[in-house]
Amino acid sequence: MRPQRGKDKILQAAVKLFAENGFHSTSVSRIAEAAGVSKGLAYNYFKSKNALLLAIIDQANEKIFGVAGSLSPQGEYQQALRDFLDQYHLALKTNKNYLSFQLSLLFQPDLKKIVQAPLQRRAARLLSLTEEMFRDAGIPDPNLAARRFITELDGIALHYLSVFKDFPLEEMLQQVFRNYKDLPG
Repeated sequence: MRPQRGKDKILQAAVKLFAENGFHSTSVSRIAEAAGVSKGLAYNYFKSKNALLLAIIDQANEKIFGVAGSLSPQGEYQQALRDFLDQYHLALKTNKNYLSFQLSLLFQPDLKKIVQAPLQRRAARLLSLTEEMFRDAGIPDPNLAARRFITELDGIALHYLSVFKDFPLEEMLQQVFRNYKDLPG
C-alpha cells in the first residue's frame, strides 16, 4: 500500500466513525480496523487521536479553501459570486456527514479547545477572501458586507446540516445570490 493511500484510508475511516459514533466513543484501534491497516501504522501517521482530528480539520480546510478560491473574481463580480455559491452548494451536499460532525465539535468544550485554532484560521481566511471580493467589486464597507455574507452562509449551513430535515438549500442559496448580486458599488 502506498504511504499516502494508507493515510487517506485512515482519515476517511476516522471521519466516518467519528460522525457515526462520536469522537470519544471511537478508538484508534477501531479506526485502523475500519481502514484495513494496523494500529501501529495509524499511530505512525498520527501521534494521537487528537492529532488525527486536527488532520481531518486541516484536510477540510484545504477543501474549503479550494471552494473559496472562486471568491477572487478574475472577471465579473456576479459570475464570481455565482461560481462560489454553486461550489458552496456542492460542498454542503457532498460533505454533509462530515460537516455535521465538524459542527458538533463546536458544542463539546474539550474538543472545541482542540479544533478552535484551525477553525479560526479558516474563518479569518474566508473573511479576508470575501472582503477582497467585495472590495474589488467596489462595495462600500467591504468588511461589513463580507461579515454579513458569511453570517448568512453559516446560518444556511447550520439549518441545512442540523435543524431542518427538508431544508430548501438550493432555493436559499439562490436568494443569497439575488441579495448580493447588485450591491451598490
